[in-house]
Amino acid sequence: MANLERTFIAIKPDGVQRGLVGEIIKRFEQKGFRLVAMKFLR
Repeated sequence: MANLERTFIAIKPDGVQRGLVGEIIKRFEQKGFRLVAMKFLR
């Protein structure tokens, strides 16, 4: 069976306010990570 690892990424409120969410996700995907879930909290 394959050994899978998961990484939790939290983007701080100032990053969301500055509109950086897409850029941050893009950088992780370019490094080979795969997004499996996303949740926005207030």
